[in-house]
Amino acid sequence: MSSAYIVTVPVSVEPITLADAKTFIRVDYTDEDTLISGLISRARSYAEMVTGRALATQTVQEIFTIERPQGGELSGTLDRGPNWYQYQEQLGANPFGAAQFYFDLSMPPIQPAQPITIQTRTTVFDTWTPFTDTYTLDNVAVPARLYFEVPVTANQWQFTFTCGYNPLQPLPFDLQQILFQMVSFWYNNREGQPLPQPIMDALMSRRIWSLFV
Repeated sequence: MSSAYIVTVPVSVEPITLADAKTFIRVDYTDEDTLISGLISRARSYAEMVTGRALATQTVQEIFTIERPQGGELSGTLDRGPNWYQYQEQLGANPFGAAQFYFDLSMPPIQPAQPITIQTRTTVFDTWTPFTDTYTLDNVAVPARLYFEVPVTANQWQFTFTCGYNPLQPLPFDLQQILFQMVSFWYNNREGQPLPQPIMDALMSRRIWSLFV
């Protein structure tokens, strides 16, 4: 199974404020407010790319494509293994317990107060059909996991959802500090130098690895 997403409604309020960033980098004048605001957006976007997390409220549309079932073993040494989606579609359950059909959504956290729009289609030439059956969102899991009680026959699933930290679920302090450090470094180093290793290590420590496998 493969997936890809786009941001359909971009961030309108950054997770750290201009005033706080200026305090962190010890700037008390307004001449470079536009520059610093741009660095805040750049830092947030870069951190999202590295960590796989939505650091501010935005709307995402993600499409999962179910890979075609295998026709047999590969001729080389690589074996892709079973396609569990087709297995559950055909048998309804796996031999080790009740079937659990789910998708791991990109860009957590998913905002629970926002409805998730779900659509499916059999082929890329078909129109999207609304999915109206039962589903459950596990937003405690990281990444957030969307469970379906009865999956339908579909080769593509499309999810549209609002995600990101917000006033009710504030950005964790350590992620705030990483953003401040990135803004400070870029403000003081304007010749395209790479981020220092300690900042990259801090970003990688918050990376959601399962979304990049």
